[in-house]
Amino acid sequence: MKPDEPNSNMDSSNDILNQILKSRNLSQQDLQTNLNMLPDEALFANIDKVEHRIRAALYENEPMVIFGHDDPDGITSTYILYNFLNSCGYQKHRYYIPNRNLEPHGIQAGFIDFVREGNYKLIVTVDNGIASLEGVKQLNALGCDVIITDHHIVQPEVLPPAYAIMNPQLPQCDYPFKQLAGVGVVLMLIRYLGNKWEHPIEPASYFWTAVGSVADKVPMIGMNRILVRYALEHFYEIQDDTVEFLLRNYNRINTLSDINSFLQYTAHLLANGRDVKGRHTALRFILQLSDAKADLFQELENQKNKWDSDLNRVFNFLDTLAADFVGNWFVYYDDEDIIPYPLLGTAATYILNKLNIPTLLLKSHNGDTVCEGRCSEGFNIMDAFTHCKKYLKQFGGHPKAAGFTMQQENYDTFLDCFNNFLLKHFHPSHTASTKYDAVVAAKDINRENWQKLEILLPWGQLNPEPTLLIRNTSKAEIMNYVALDNSGREIPNQGKGDILALWKAANMIKVLSWQQTD
Repeated sequence: MKPDEPNSNMDSSNDILNQILKSRNLSQQDLQTNLNMLPDEALFANIDKVEHRIRAALYENEPMVIFGHDDPDGITSTYILYNFLNSCGYQKHRYYIPNRNLEPHGIQAGFIDFVREGNYKLIVTVDNGIASLEGVKQLNALGCDVIITDHHIVQPEVLPPAYAIMNPQLPQCDYPFKQLAGVGVVLMLIRYLGNKWEHPIEPASYFWTAVGSVADKVPMIGMNRILVRYALEHFYEIQDDTVEFLLRNYNRINTLSDINSFLQYTAHLLANGRDVKGRHTALRFILQLSDAKADLFQELENQKNKWDSDLNRVFNFLDTLAADFVGNWFVYYDDEDIIPYPLLGTAATYILNKLNIPTLLLKSHNGDTVCEGRCSEGFNIMDAFTHCKKYLKQFGGHPKAAGFTMQQENYDTFLDCFNNFLLKHFHPSHTASTKYDAVVAAKDINRENWQKLEILLPWGQLNPEPTLLIRNTSKAEIMNYVALDNSGREIPNQGKGDILALWKAANMIKVLSWQQTD
C-alpha cells in the first residue's frame, strides 16, 4: 500500500505535532476547547416538551422508568439521568436495562410486561427507542407516555408515536452537532433541566459522558471532542465515589494519555454485566454505596477477563478468515457458533480494520438471523440496509456501524439485494488511499514527542492516532524505540525500508505497510 503522494514533500523534521497539524489542516487554536463552546441545548427539537413532562412527573410523584441499552453508552446514559433525578429528590424512578442475549434490540415483550405489572405511566428511553415503532404503540395502549432520547439514524416511515422525541438526527432539529453519543444527548437534556430548574448537575456526569462517548466510537470532533477533552483536562474535579473506587484498583495515572486509557478501561468494564428482568451488574456497581460495591466490581472484572479471553480466540479465528482474502466486501455467517453474539459487532470492526471493506457478520440468535455491519469512508451501510429493508424485521444504527434482525429464510435474497446495492454504490478505487501525517525517523518515536501530541487527544473516528512514514529503517532499529502491535503487518527481520505505521501509544506502533528500500 503506497502512501498518498500529496504528503510526500512534507518537512521531515522531528517537530511531529506541526506536521500533523498541517496535514489535518488544523491550527493550535482549533484544538482549544471549553464547555462555553457547547451550543444552546434549547436548539434540540422537543426539549421543552420533554422538560415539561418530566417536571410534571416529579411534581406529581409519578412513577417513571428509564429504559436503557445494554452497552456502555446505554449504561452511562441511564446512570446520569437516574442520578440527576435522584439529586432532585425524586424517588419514584426505576431503570430497566434489556439483555440482548435474551431479546432483540429495543422495546420488547419483557419490558412491556414490566411496565404493565408496575403500572408505570412515563417511560424515558435513552440510547434507543427511535426504531421501536411497535413497542411504543404497545406502551401507549397501556396508557403510558413515552419520551425517546436517542442518537441513532431516524427512519421517518417508522417513527414511533412517542409523547416527545429528542434526537439530533430529527429533520426539524436545529441542534448543529448531529453526531453525539446517546449519553451526549442525555447530558444535553440534564444540562437543560438543570438550567430550567436551577439545579446544577453533578460534575461526574461529564466523566460518565466521556466514558460512554469513547465506548460508542462516535467521531471525536466537534461537541464530542469538547466533552471528552473536558473530562481529560478536569479529571480530578469530576470524580465521584465510583471513579475513586476504580482508581484504587487501577495503575497510577500521570499523563493525559493515562486518563484516556482509564476512560477506555472503564468503558470496557461496563460492557459486561448483562442480567435478567432489567437488572444490570455494571449499573448496580455504579449506584452501589455499600461494601457490596467490591463484590460487584469483582464480578465485572471476572466477566471482563472472560470477554478478553473470548475476544482473543475470536480474533485468532478471524485472522484465518481474513488471510489472503480477495473481494470488495466481506460476509461471514457464523453457523458454527464460534463468535459469541455480544462480540459480533467487535468482530465486524476487527475485520473492517484489517480489510477496509464493507463487512457483514451474521449468526442465528433466538430463532432469527442477526447481523452486525461495518464500513469505512466511501460507503453508507445504513443506506444499504434501508434499500434492503423489505427483507429485514428490524434494523438501525449509524452510517458506518449498524445491525439488523431478519427471518432466516430471507438470508439469500437479502445478500442478493445487498450485493446489488454494493455494486452500484461502493467503488473501491474511489476510496481514499492511506495518507500519513508526518515523516519521521525511528528515533523521533519517543515519549517526549508523544506527550507533545496529547493536545490532540482524544483519539477516535475522524481524529485518529497519527499515521507516520518512517523512512529507511529496519525492524531492529524500530524495536530499539517502540514495540510492534501484534495486529499490524509483519516486518522482515533483515533489510531496510519505509514503514507506514499508526502511532498507537508512546511505546507502540501498528505497522500498516512496508516497502523495501535496499
